[in-house]
Amino acid sequence: MPDALYDSTQNQYVHAIVEDDTLYMSGQVARAPSGDVVGDAIEPQTRQAFENVEAILDEVDADFADVAKVTSYLTAIHGDYDGYKAVFSEFFDAPYPCHTMLGVAALAHPDLRVELEVEVPL
Repeated sequence: MPDALYDSTQNQYVHAIVEDDTLYMSGQVARAPSGDVVGDAIEPQTRQAFENVEAILDEVDADFADVAKVTSYLTAIHGDYDGYKAVFSEFFDAPYPCHTMLGVAALAHPDLRVELEVEVPL
């Protein structure tokens, strides 16, 4: 587990696994290494979630250009869409990965607004 991530094993999951030459990430959220939720707006939360993704990518010598698929879950998809996409563009350049964005009623912590699942062929 990268030092930049909080200890997810206390919640009975791991941040990522490699299986059959593919990196599969569990949902990455806006948690600092301390476990605290970072920010209350979509932009800082999305940025922290992608920084957590980046920490995992670094562990397998990959980067955002290697990402094949992103699935995003937003609790306020219509209101947060523009802010989310603005931060997304800070991390990805064309050609973009496959991307599915879903609106959900809630995430595992009531202060979380975004969660990301990422797949990377290795």
